[in-house]
Amino acid sequence: MRYLLILLYTTLLFITRVTFAQYYDTGQDPASLKWMQIKTGQFTVIYPESYGSGGLNFARSLDDAYAKLISLYPEKKYKIPVVIHSFTTQSNGYVAWAPRRMEFYPTPEQNTIPLSTEKQLAVHELTHVFQMESLSSGFSKAMSLFFGEQFIGITASLIPEWFLEGDAVFAESSLTESGRGRTPSFQKQLKAIAVERGSIYNYDKILNDSYRDFIPDNYQSGYQMVAWSMVKYDHQLWNKVLSYTADQPFTMNPVNISLSRNARLTKKKLFEETFDSLRIIWTKDVSDANSKVYQSLNPPRQGKYINYYSSVLAGTDSIFAIKTSLDAVAEIVLVNPSGKTEKKIHSPGQMHPWLISYGRGKLVWVETEFDPRWENRDYSVIKVMDLRKNTITRLSHKSRYLSASISPDGVTIAATENTISNKNNLVLIDEENGSVLHTIPAPENASLQRPQWSEDGGKITVIFLTDAGEGIMSYTLANQRWQTLIEAGRDDLQSTFLRNDSLFFISSFSGTDNIYLRTPDNKITGLTSSRFGTIDLLIKGDTIIFSDYSSAGNSICFTKLGEVTGNPSVKVTPSSLLINRIRIESKTNENTSKNSYTPEPYRKWQHLLKFHSWMPFYADLEAIKADPTAVRPGVSILTQNDLSSLISSIGYEYSTEKKHVFHSHITWKGWYPVFESQLDYGNNPGITKFGESVGNPSVIQSGLRFTNTVYLPLRFASGRFSEYLRPSITSEYQNNYAYIKESGQYDYGQTVLSGRLYFSNYYRKAYRDIYPRWAQIIDLNYSFAPFDRNIYGTAGTLKTSFYFPGIFHGNGIKIRIEKEKQDPVKYFFGNKVTLPRGYNNLFVKEIDFLSVDYVMPLAYPDLNFWSLLYLKRIRTGLFYDYASGPGNSIFEYTATGISPLYYRSSRESLRSFGFELLADFHILRIPYMISGGVQTAWKSTSEKPTFELLFNIDLYGLTIGRKPM
Repeated sequence: MRYLLILLYTTLLFITRVTFAQYYDTGQDPASLKWMQIKTGQFTVIYPESYGSGGLNFARSLDDAYAKLISLYPEKKYKIPVVIHSFTTQSNGYVAWAPRRMEFYPTPEQNTIPLSTEKQLAVHELTHVFQMESLSSGFSKAMSLFFGEQFIGITASLIPEWFLEGDAVFAESSLTESGRGRTPSFQKQLKAIAVERGSIYNYDKILNDSYRDFIPDNYQSGYQMVAWSMVKYDHQLWNKVLSYTADQPFTMNPVNISLSRNARLTKKKLFEETFDSLRIIWTKDVSDANSKVYQSLNPPRQGKYINYYSSVLAGTDSIFAIKTSLDAVAEIVLVNPSGKTEKKIHSPGQMHPWLISYGRGKLVWVETEFDPRWENRDYSVIKVMDLRKNTITRLSHKSRYLSASISPDGVTIAATENTISNKNNLVLIDEENGSVLHTIPAPENASLQRPQWSEDGGKITVIFLTDAGEGIMSYTLANQRWQTLIEAGRDDLQSTFLRNDSLFFISSFSGTDNIYLRTPDNKITGLTSSRFGTIDLLIKGDTIIFSDYSSAGNSICFTKLGEVTGNPSVKVTPSSLLINRIRIESKTNENTSKNSYTPEPYRKWQHLLKFHSWMPFYADLEAIKADPTAVRPGVSILTQNDLSSLISSIGYEYSTEKKHVFHSHITWKGWYPVFESQLDYGNNPGITKFGESVGNPSVIQSGLRFTNTVYLPLRFASGRFSEYLRPSITSEYQNNYAYIKESGQYDYGQTVLSGRLYFSNYYRKAYRDIYPRWAQIIDLNYSFAPFDRNIYGTAGTLKTSFYFPGIFHGNGIKIRIEKEKQDPVKYFFGNKVTLPRGYNNLFVKEIDFLSVDYVMPLAYPDLNFWSLLYLKRIRTGLFYDYASGPGNSIFEYTATGISPLYYRSSRESLRSFGFELLADFHILRIPYMISGGVQTAWKSTSEKPTFELLFNIDLYGLTIGRKPM
């Protein structure tokens, strides 16, 4: 019985996250797409027909990855759908378990590792599948009979995210020829903190992040911890952890129990042991390398974490670069090295990676633009900024140019392209009008990265990626020929520049990303000796300009070619990367790559419903977000298909009124408009008497509520602003009873039609921002009862919000202006307008509302109280609310329903002022942040204040494998 109670508590604690994950979908692909599928032993690979052989490549890569991963995990027999979204320009992947599926975004990155996109995604994401399948055993598998797939998700919530991601990085590094664990750039952020600070941050800070300091993500810290455990302890340590967690989830902390039993460890002890050891290894590595601290050209940081990327020279004392920080969104800045000053030039839209190019007074870069309706279709377009005219032009439309470089004379742009059919090209574009001059297919369809014009403008160098790794090629415009300059290999290449047949490039060859020179006689010489790594080289005369990393971020640095002694290249020592200390015995079946695959059509109509989870009780998915204990006796069934186009739930509830209640909800997202329908039947209907002492209706039908909505979710994210437009129409029928005093009878059944137009325009938020710095929201509603106009009349509401930056960074101002007007005949509609804080139980006929909020952070404590609580930020806000209007009614709830206390026909003013004090924190090392505090409001200085507790959970669905951006 004790275990049953603990299990119930655990289930209720995590059910919010898992049920939210059920409705988490990555969006939809265009409705016009035709889909294909390839069925293998473990996978059903679903992909757009236009992706062509890309589907075959992924099927083969997944089978190969499966054969490799059984070296790390017990072999499992399963079948899982894999959906490929090839109409995006993103490179990403994730695994979800309610419903269970893998989803891939296969476009090659422009700053990737020397491992093909298909192989890296297949191994990394399939590791997550093995992790989840390992949890599908013992007690958890038995409980899946009662909860479906979501119970494995509940169990997975007990596993720290750093392990899930770190283990996947370990798998891609140990089972392939590359992987992030083999690249110095992947560990440089943690390495810089450990070496320069003398120690890493504490476990809770690394785990829960910080608003005060930059914290490397869980991929990096998790990989080091998993790798260290593989170096020092049993290779089966984590399989034992997963097995024990699957069998004993009710112990609340099964990971620590298993670690303690098998290695006398806890998660925190492993963290401390890992980074105490790595600090020694990394400090020695920096010392032995005779590394150098280079002179910085950018302004002093004043203790802030700031990164400068992609420096380009635009004169003798002018450098353009992209600047990022915790306080502000990414900016293009003009740096004056001699004066150590900088000036903001422009805030670009979404970019990845941070790359700009300069030629003859023009800056060029690429930005991501989104399809208005289909989340899984976006574009990568070229932007040109004319510095002389101070204008910005979008040169391409609905294109898939992943990176771009403008020629030294400012006439031609070279761009890398990946088409929806996975064809890779180098494209030459006229800078004046955006017309395509020439499309050059990549040799052997290699993925092309970071085009760079040679100093004389006669050649274009690119980094290329094939199954053999990364190399460097050049394309000569005069003879239209490709030439390989550096053969493909497993060293990570980052940047290139060609001058007089001498190639400058950045490589990880020495164990740290450094700049090298390859002369025409094929002699390679090291030019820098960075402590933690260089990126984004630029050669001008005898000066090498580059970004050099430290624990404070990337600095714009330089060195002179004449000062370079020509360091011999030294290969990385085995102790520098933990992966070099580990040997995994492979069980790969060499015949997997010879499997035959047969694509066949995937008919969407045949896969509309997919029942994946259920619960032996009824849980309202909205109510449970606010109250995890809001469950009732009954049953719930959840569905979501592979393409996330149809999502539905069916439920039965035995209510607190001892009624048999049926619920259903369905959302169809497969067409341009979205259709949503909800039916609730069996509860008590509403009976409204409004204070009249009359009996109930002689016959009371079971309650029925039937709601239908059609809406159009449109987003127009372009540049630094993101717009969202959602027009919608809703029809709602409820068989409630409303007493009509004049007739002495009840009105039975009401239909309300509502139209809504919602628009928002947001400036992208910086990490520390509480409010967006600039934003506008307009929300217009109109409702009427077409068959009961003589009872309800009409209601119209206009709600607006405007956001502005505060006095200091992180401060924000919100101004709300709202208006509602009803023309009731006998009854009000429910009010949609906001009331001044501190006022409750108020119906308004007509009201104007004005509110001003000012919010600010007070402190970033980064304090942890053992494992119970981690305090991340303390913030406060001041507010003033004012409302005025005639026809206000104060009411109270009584046994006979809603009873009015007074009605005031004349105009009445309501006002309140006060403050909010809030903390952002984590409890029990649970990965989502909680905001909680108190609101104090005064109606006047002579009255006592009212207090209200504030609480919010920053929920995120159970999805693993999502890469940080």
